Amino acid sequence: MEVSIRRGGSSKDVNTVVRLHRDIYESEYGLDRSFARDVATRLAELRRGGWPGRREGLWIAEAGGRAVGSITLNDQGGGLGRLGHLVLTPEARGTGAGRRLVEQVLDAARAAGYERLELGTFSELSAAGSLYRSVGFATVTTERSVRWGREMEWQVYELAL
Repeated sequence: MEVSIRRGGSSKDVNTVVRLHRDIYESEYGLDRSFARDVATRLAELRRGGWPGRREGLWIAEAGGRAVGSITLNDQGGGLGRLGHLVLTPEARGTGAGRRLVEQVLDAARAAGYERLELGTFSELSAAGSLYRSVGFATVTTERSVRWGREMEWQVYELAL
């Protein structure tokens, strides 16, 4: 499968990110509908604040004319950027698209002058965790909690740039 990555940011692109998250995380990880609502709310809040700005971004991975993945970067202030919304459809996994999306954010963050990046995820996303660690992220906190209708181990990673 040939996967291309393009910069996005339109309302349609944001809706694509929400749809991908709903379709994948609810069915594969048993998250309830509040998950997709939280993704939609977070992205709407970012857009109201002018996101994506000059130092931020949204990237969509596509194959065969359809979206198969996404990732975002947003400015948290004080030299901190947040990597978020990494998701890949099952058919895009193993193609290198996830690594390319993460590297896109790392390149953009370095070019924008961020000092460090953070991200939040849960431990069941083991392939994503391995990818994050392989590019230098380290786990800074782990907590057992109930989120989106189920118990999980929530992890926060950080990377000094």
